[in-house]
Amino acid sequence: MQARDRASEVLFVNGTVRTMEPALPVAGAVLVRGGRILYAGDADEARRRSGAGARVVDLGGRLLIPGFIDNHTHFVWGGHHLLGIDLRGCATQQEFRAAIGAYIAGHPDAWVTGGAWDHEAWPGKHLPFRQLIDGVSAGAPVFVQRLDGHMGLANSLALRLAGITSATPDPHGGVIVRDPATGEPTGILKDTAMNILQAVIPKPTRSRNEQAVLHAMAEARRQGITSIHDITMPEDLDVFRGLDRERKLTVRIYTRLPLAGFRDLVDQGIHAGSGSPFLKLG
Repeated sequence: MQARDRASEVLFVNGTVRTMEPALPVAGAVLVRGGRILYAGDADEARRRSGAGARVVDLGGRLLIPGFIDNHTHFVWGGHHLLGIDLRGCATQQEFRAAIGAYIAGHPDAWVTGGAWDHEAWPGKHLPFRQLIDGVSAGAPVFVQRLDGHMGLANSLALRLAGITSATPDPHGGVIVRDPATGEPTGILKDTAMNILQAVIPKPTRSRNEQAVLHAMAEARRQGITSIHDITMPEDLDVFRGLDRERKLTVRIYTRLPLAGFRDLVDQGIHAGSGSPFLKLG
């Protein structure tokens, strides 16, 4: 074996290794070479198989498990949420309003996006409405989405910029929620109705998209996610490819591109599984 192969070895010892393999659910050590698992099992045998130049990682009794694979992500979109406001921790409508006001104070004259709010966690489980946040967001357009991505709340300024009024019809596959007494939009837009508003939000730059991916990868690392299956738009793929060329990808990405664009993929000679170790097309 060449010396450089031995130099790439990493030996994990002194921990509890959960393999998720029924034949050997618990191992005493793991030997990795060149980014691949060479052996998992008895610690003495792992040491015997490793070379003198192997780097030894003492787990200190901690747990070692395979990395998680998230099989349905919108990675760039999620990264943009991380760059925007985080409303997941709000437990009441009042906290929701206060958090938006505080964010705007630190980010004046910019669109407020992100969100991940969950009204199901609030007392009464009532959906928020534009008047709730208009008083703290008069000078900034706001569109913050629920954590499932199927609805969002816009303030009055954002609705005005998008031209959404009581006369705007519901688009196919979407709903503009309206006040039953007045017929005016409450600010809640569901599914394809969100597209009307998102069309007026300035498109992110290439640099901003890269920042979104970097933030998403940092969150993936924090959660133990080492591989994702991503619902990828063509412009997202371009960002992934750039980061892959620069060796900045820290999570393995398996992309699922829109079926509507299959002819372009065929014309480019792209087939399932093509790509690099960190970026493959599905």
